[in-house]
Amino acid sequence: MNIDLDTKCIPLAYVENYLNLRKEITPDINWLTKRVKYDLFNAESTIKAILGINLEVCYRKAGIEYTPDQTNILISPRQCFQLIDQTIHLLKMPYLGLVMGNLMTISHHGMAGMAAITQPTLQDCMEVICRFCSELFPPLEMHLQPEDNRLMFVIGENMDLSHYKQYLFELNTVSFYNIFNSLVGNEHQILGVDFSYPEPSWGHIYRRYFKCPVRFNQPQTQLIIDAEVAHYELPLANRQMAISAEEKLFENIPTRTLCLLPMRLRRLLMRCYGAFPSLESAANNLGMSGRTLSRKLAEESTTYQQILDAVREKLATEYFSRGGESVTQIALVLGFTDSSNFTKAFRRWTGVSPTEFIEMQHA
Repeated sequence: MNIDLDTKCIPLAYVENYLNLRKEITPDINWLTKRVKYDLFNAESTIKAILGINLEVCYRKAGIEYTPDQTNILISPRQCFQLIDQTIHLLKMPYLGLVMGNLMTISHHGMAGMAAITQPTLQDCMEVICRFCSELFPPLEMHLQPEDNRLMFVIGENMDLSHYKQYLFELNTVSFYNIFNSLVGNEHQILGVDFSYPEPSWGHIYRRYFKCPVRFNQPQTQLIIDAEVAHYELPLANRQMAISAEEKLFENIPTRTLCLLPMRLRRLLMRCYGAFPSLESAANNLGMSGRTLSRKLAEESTTYQQILDAVREKLATEYFSRGGESVTQIALVLGFTDSSNFTKAFRRWTGVSPTEFIEMQHA
């Protein structure tokens, strides 16, 4: 199942954490200006606007059927984006993502935050955050990407987020940047923050929030840390507390994870281009056994092999479309023992041989 604008997959109770500004502020101009790290044009009116936000009215305008005793419901990305639009419009604050991210503390994330910060190491913490993202906000995708002596905490899209990407990336990068600093203190520093879009007119505000190099127009949005810091032992590590917090989190919040499992597997395989994992390894990465993964995929009328073949087909056709012509090279990269087996598979996928496909690109 793919995500589109009307797929109901986001827990309203989770989104409310990011929109209920009233519980996060102190109604004091000096306090707000200090936390925002920006001289607001009219701080007093901003405070009044925040205190005046009525979430129930916002929900109705977004077409969300809501009653005060029923927050245990799922909303669609379209409805979530409408809530974001309303909040930005009410506060006249296009850089709201930065402000929201900076107002958040670890406690703001509730049981999700508790489960993350009580992990044994920083890497365990980041891996839990990535998993919670796929469970609680499927339009976003987060993963860890090692590169030389660095580790990237990457934030991406599972669907076209349009201009909302900027708000969501701002909010999450600032929030996770602050969480990192609170966990490891001054002993370690984030090496840099990259954003996959052009610098906005409020780019100078970014540099007030991030005390490290900030780059725009990069291939992906990511926080960059020293790989050795990933093994940093967290001061609040408590395995039993982490397990308990996660159990309480998902007792109270519905998810659509299992329905989105084929998409999550495709994303995992795309990231493993050149070294595809076995079914068991992929299942372990997704937090389940191989038998459970196979069963859940069967419920979605697909298999691990079918999804792997779809990924291989996509990567092969993209390779040839970009001008690649070595059948042997792409066959080995995609995990085939020889070019003959790859050619048979490619013909099964596309109806033509690799050579014929290449010739079609040159026609």
